[in-house]
Amino acid sequence: MKPSLLIAVVGLAASLLASPVLAKKTQMQNIDFGEITCGEFLQELSTSSAEDAGVVLMWIDGYLSGVSGDTTLDWKDLEKFSTNLVAYCGKKPDEKVLDAAEEVGIAE
Repeated sequence: MKPSLLIAVVGLAASLLASPVLAKKTQMQNIDFGEITCGEFLQELSTSSAEDAGVVLMWIDGYLSGVSGDTTLDWKDLEKFSTNLVAYCGKKPDEKVLDAAEEVGIAE
């Protein structure tokens, strides 16, 4: 593994352990992304730090990789996907966020 990739992976792992994503800041909670609607997702993103939001979006991208079999992390595609997911969720707040993610991320 290249040193820069190893540093990125270690940094991401550390941020995952250090920050409770989409949860109360005082207590880490399990997150059932299958139950979160787009509206709830957008509300949480609006009050989350950029780091927490990035971790959540990377998790969703990883979920889609498992669904689609795509094993490549393309930073530009992740940015485009994130922008498209937020826009899509803004139009369909009652849709489940993972359904929206599949529509936006796998349909392309």
